[in-house]
Amino acid sequence: MAGASMVRLDKLSFSYSLKGKSLPVLSDLSVDFEKGSITAIVGKSGSGKTSLLRLIAGLSSPSSGLLSIGGETGGRIREKTTVIFQDYGLLPWANVQANAELGLRARGVSVGERWSRVNPILAELGLQPFVRLYPARLSGGMRQRVAVSRALASDSDLLLLDEPFSSLDALTREFLQESLLETQRRHGTTVILVTHSIEEAAYLADTVYILDGKNPSTLSARFDTGRRAARGSGSEASTSTRAARGAAGFKSPYEDKASYRESNEYFFNVAALRQLFASLPHREEAPGLTTTDENSGTMPRSRAAGLITKIARILLAGAVVAALWTLLSLVMKKPFLPSPIEAGSRFGQKLADGTLFVHVWASLRRIFIALALTGPPAWALGLLAGRVKAADTLASPLVYLLHPLPKVAFLPILMLFFGLGDASKVALMGLVIFGQLFVGARDSAKAIPSSLIDTVRSLGLGKAGILHLAILPATLPSLLSSLRISLGTAIAVLFLSETFASMDGLGWYIMDSWSRVDYPDMYAAIIALSLVGLALYLALDAVEAIALRWRDTD
Repeated sequence: MAGASMVRLDKLSFSYSLKGKSLPVLSDLSVDFEKGSITAIVGKSGSGKTSLLRLIAGLSSPSSGLLSIGGETGGRIREKTTVIFQDYGLLPWANVQANAELGLRARGVSVGERWSRVNPILAELGLQPFVRLYPARLSGGMRQRVAVSRALASDSDLLLLDEPFSSLDALTREFLQESLLETQRRHGTTVILVTHSIEEAAYLADTVYILDGKNPSTLSARFDTGRRAARGSGSEASTSTRAARGAAGFKSPYEDKASYRESNEYFFNVAALRQLFASLPHREEAPGLTTTDENSGTMPRSRAAGLITKIARILLAGAVVAALWTLLSLVMKKPFLPSPIEAGSRFGQKLADGTLFVHVWASLRRIFIALALTGPPAWALGLLAGRVKAADTLASPLVYLLHPLPKVAFLPILMLFFGLGDASKVALMGLVIFGQLFVGARDSAKAIPSSLIDTVRSLGLGKAGILHLAILPATLPSLLSSLRISLGTAIAVLFLSETFASMDGLGWYIMDSWSRVDYPDMYAAIIALSLVGLALYLALDAVEAIALRWRDTD
């Protein structure tokens, strides 16, 4: 008699929708995945194995038929279900420790308990020395071990595995397979895995199904490996399977406590599954790709060393500009082109008497206010447009209509609305940079890999968790790039706006010096404006180095 059902499919079918056409993937699947069992789904590439897992996980909805988990129907992910995706499902901006704890964090487990449950598993899997590293610095095998550690720590009732050991070396693969079996025996977890490997299915699974690879695919008849029966929880199907093996002269490995991998029963199961699978075209399995030794690798070079290198390059560029300036000044011998020494001397004088500080502060104040007032709404609207089609349909045409227009032409109108002070200048900068920030946010939100969203969804987190753990970190690089572009634009627009109805700011001071025919003063202000822009870019680079340290690979 079969055991209790954990997952039940009743005439389940699934199709993709592509350009208005329905592409069938799975058809009329009816099967029970028994509670506490390990079931393997074997099939060729493209047969729909991952689609089946996504249906069970609640990440996709069936086209027809019913799906029930624990006796409940519906596609929602149950609280104690963990998925390990083929691409590991790690968050690039979370280190090894944080990725391993992600499932527990999603369930509201306290920090102390998360550490106590995760750290022993990380140590067992050889990951303890690397807990502060980010996925970009891990080999494929190490990333897969992190994903497995998250699943083991979550102590799930239902574990869904999408080729979890495909890229590992043989020793690590066998070690993790044993860890999975031990955890499954200890907790009675129901495991459903998809794999291309017949040997893996024969070794791990109690029951194996084969997707026939037709269009759409259907499941083969059930094949019982006899492993569960040997643990004392067999079914009628497993009893008949053991009887057939006995008649064939095969001896159960559990009778003489031999290693199952070396037993006749294991080789019998592999041969039988190969025979079932023989009618299907085979896909050559790609070897595990690891570009670095799993237990090696140097830490990223220190940020201080990187900063020193960057400053040295800037000084070198400054020296080149000064040399060209000096040469041009000597050749032209014009009063409007003083030597860099004269301009630098005037720059020092104006710094000493505080004149430049007044104008630098006036310009910075306007830039910061414009970014503070424009950045958040532009970024929020861009994220919304990138993730919600209706918002994109409404917002993008308006931005496209206004963004190409020369914003400086709006300055007289803005001065009529906001007056001659800072408000009109801030509004002009805001008009210019809003479109840049909006488009950057929208495009980065659209480009987020669906696997990242699926990772967070598969842990049972809602919209707030998806926004916090996936969308915002994924779009942060684009935000910083957009800010860098917007800073340059804001400085250019600020210079123009400060030439109208102003009495302070570097733009005003440059034009005032020009009108006074005080060219050293003018060049001193230009130097100050260049240094302000350089300081802002360096500050943004420093923020980027810290906020995006998860991208470091060297």
